[in-house]
Amino acid sequence: MLRKIPFDFYYRYTYSGADGAEAEALHKIVDWEIGALYWSVRDKHRDKWEEPFREKIERELPSKDLMFLMGTVHRFPNQWLIISVIYPPKRQAPATGQLSLL
Repeated sequence: MLRKIPFDFYYRYTYSGADGAEAEALHKIVDWEIGALYWSVRDKHRDKWEEPFREKIERELPSKDLMFLMGTVHRFPNQWLIISVIYPPKRQAPATGQLSLL
């Protein structure tokens, strides 16, 4: 049985625009994992769910190489949403003894 999440979650972030100037954006997260995280934390911590939820979303994930998969909905083609939050493991520098040519 699907349960409706009683909140909407957003990421507010800054990025470098095409002209190099810093810009700010706010996008709603519609990734199913945000809902799964909410219900998991809510079931475990009851009314004190917000602190561990924020720890994961505001501190743990942004410390990784965070990427957003963005998309729109047919009815609102100019409203971009975060469809998925992707955080692949950080690449380790190759540990080779070979020197660079440049």
